[in-house]
Amino acid sequence: MEKLAGLVTFLIMFWNLENFFYPQKGETIQENTKTVTWKRFRAKRDLISKTIIAIKDQEGDYPSVIGLCEVENLKTLKNLIYDTPLARLNYGIIHKDSPDSRGIDVALLYRREEIKILDTAFLRIRSFKTRDILYAKLYSQVTNDTVHIYVNHWPSKLGGEKKSAPKRQKAALLLDSHVDSIQASNPQAKIIAMGDFNDSPFPHQSLENLSLRLKDSLKRAKAPITGTHKYKGHWEMLDQFLVSRGVTGNVRILAFGHLLQTDKKYLGEKTKRTFIGPRFNAGASDHLPILLRITSF
Repeated sequence: MEKLAGLVTFLIMFWNLENFFYPQKGETIQENTKTVTWKRFRAKRDLISKTIIAIKDQEGDYPSVIGLCEVENLKTLKNLIYDTPLARLNYGIIHKDSPDSRGIDVALLYRREEIKILDTAFLRIRSFKTRDILYAKLYSQVTNDTVHIYVNHWPSKLGGEKKSAPKRQKAALLLDSHVDSIQASNPQAKIIAMGDFNDSPFPHQSLENLSLRLKDSLKRAKAPITGTHKYKGHWEMLDQFLVSRGVTGNVRILAFGHLLQTDKKYLGEKTKRTFIGPRFNAGASDHLPILLRITSF
């Protein structure tokens, strides 16, 4: 949390960590064709920590809240926040194992000296195995506001966009139902939904999709990076922030140099992912993180 000339800013980060699996020391994890060793895990972990620390230099403060997806388990998160320079920032963890067939979950980190947890829930789709939607009701001790947070990782387009669309629709209906219940009891509720929605930014009936505005502005500016995930030469804005009325802020993509590499095939830059096929590429993720700077509740 940063104070500038009487204005309090609230930073929230989201990042898809691309199969952040945790091997025990001396052991390996075989994830499809990829071999995750302790050394490789530690290299990826340290890049994630480096990225979060780097936000202070660019934005003036560390994120008060961090939403994550594609995290294997609680041990993975504990190793990240206790065994890296993040330890001094005193982050707490909200996490629960989901029924996802690949064993990847969503999670939330929060700075204990700034945030008090009032309630949590894990919203589950029962008709097929996928990630839960994490819900947390938070109280900011700096802004003196209660905030409702959702962390999403909606089903992918595996098997084709048309075939997989009903699964994402079920995730959307689950989120909408919970948001509607909160707004019905408190129309002025501060709500923030973030995540990897595995689709382009979309308009929402009760929340404003700030990433839709970001995508349009980047295209108008002809920016070299116009999304968070690059596929066959095209940047896609899969990772997004949606907010309720009364939440004023802006979203940016954190395209730090250590998260990118030269795209030799399609030109420009692309994300430096952890693996390319079975080959260890020593990168942090195939997604870029996004940051929401809230300047007013």
